[in-house]
Amino acid sequence: MATYTKEKDVASTQEDDSEARAAMEEVFSNTARWPAGFAGFTADVVVNINGKEEKGTVTAKNVKEIDTTIQDEKAKAFLVENMTSIVSHRGPRSFAESDGKYKLTFGDDGTHPLGRIISMGGDGMSSFYRIKDGRIQQINRKTPRMAFTINIEESVKNPDGKYLTHKYTVYYFNQDNSIKDVESYSDDYVRVGDADLPQYRRIINCEDGQIQVNSMTLSNHKTL
Repeated sequence: MATYTKEKDVASTQEDDSEARAAMEEVFSNTARWPAGFAGFTADVVVNINGKEEKGTVTAKNVKEIDTTIQDEKAKAFLVENMTSIVSHRGPRSFAESDGKYKLTFGDDGTHPLGRIISMGGDGMSSFYRIKDGRIQQINRKTPRMAFTINIEESVKNPDGKYLTHKYTVYYFNQDNSIKDVESYSDDYVRVGDADLPQYRRIINCEDGQIQVNSMTLSNHKTL
């Protein structure tokens, strides 16, 4: 997924809804994350950029400490960007540290196929989710550079009964709401100790008028 800079939180007159907050907290608790105190991991990695393979190792401690022995510029950029995203989403944190710090309220009656809107007052990106069956089904955000919508298509449960996203599609929009890009993701994880670590990610999108397929495959994981 294209990287973006998180906007600063802003003041909001939106009223917090206790039912929406409870629903969002349930969704949060249903999502798999690494255990508290998780220090990171190392792994062998193969990055494939549309058929060109690069092999090396990767060490991920946090979003600011991701190192790799891969030297090819494009392969390294792909690996670091996607590892940063995974570490950011899977890293341990509490509800109060994430979505719980915003003013949460329902935005519709929930008859949409992807579930009911929960809007997040104060996050600075006009964010809203659609939730259904105790899971986030859609994510919507806006930045000064672009807007994007993530549709969750398939999830799997880990040994603890928590959800890991398996397949999803990201739609990027220009400022005039025209389509900028579409990326299709497939993710797989491997259980190491109490943590679900990235094992495989494939992204399909269109680049320079051609379909581009990039992937990274991790093996021999070791926790730090």
